[in-house]
Amino acid sequence: MTELANLKAFNVEEADLTLWTFKGTIPAVNGHWIETTDDLDQELKRVFLSQLQGFSEEQDYSLLAQNNEESVLTLPSDETDVHVIAEAIGQVTNGRKTRSVKTLRNAKFYVVRFVRDGQVVFAARRTDPSWRTKAATSVLTAIYKDRELDLAEDDGFKIHRTFDFFCINGELLVSDKRNFETILNYRAAHENDFAEMQAEAEFAEVFSDLAPLSEFVGTNRLQLRRMSAIRSKSFYKDAAFMSNLRLRFAEYELNIVFDADGKIVPTPETCRDILTALLDHRLRSGFSGNTYDVPDAVQV
Repeated sequence: MTELANLKAFNVEEADLTLWTFKGTIPAVNGHWIETTDDLDQELKRVFLSQLQGFSEEQDYSLLAQNNEESVLTLPSDETDVHVIAEAIGQVTNGRKTRSVKTLRNAKFYVVRFVRDGQVVFAARRTDPSWRTKAATSVLTAIYKDRELDLAEDDGFKIHRTFDFFCINGELLVSDKRNFETILNYRAAHENDFAEMQAEAEFAEVFSDLAPLSEFVGTNRLQLRRMSAIRSKSFYKDAAFMSNLRLRFAEYELNIVFDADGKIVPTPETCRDILTALLDHRLRSGFSGNTYDVPDAVQV
């Protein structure tokens, strides 16, 4: 039974529910739980069930994998810092209870924890700058009064009708990759990854000069993710791969320049194709003979 099937089989309708809001950045987050009315609890459960009904596929999460509205990306929770959230929401103490509306303001994300027969499932959603202006069809409005969060007709705290990711049985199911990575602070991890990568002799020796490549990548979220994928694949450490690249780059219409020593010479015009090559994402069909760039590649 897949984890998506397990999530769909979870008896959320009879589960106990706790809503948490979090400030800060993973791993240094500050969470508080808040009392909610029965109406809001039931609506959150309907949001959970409604979203799950739309999922029919799951695929392994990778740095460059992308899902669609009917699929989720899955990965083990121990490959992330989500344990920080899991540990926090397990401490429903008076010291962590929301007692003022100030605690809710500027929250970075919220988490709904469901418990049924000892099993814990939780779902998380990012609160981005635009969430207050979403159309009414995509959000619920909740108002804080009498130390409870309730549904409201007027302006208040808006609860989206979808979650960004779910956690069950130590597995994460991601519906919105960008928000998931923002909540878990993947960008900082990718920046550190790229900095360490540039210090690797095996990587630096591939290039005549790393400065143009470093400038091209900068702090761009996608390019940092691609560099992390390049490091994970490590084709640049494979002598046979690099030899084939030098011999056949023109055949595959890659805009790459090599110097007399066989080192790659990065320029603003060639960096994109350099990354494509090191990802091994310039592929040729054995049927049509056409050459393609692919966003991700899964070996079969």
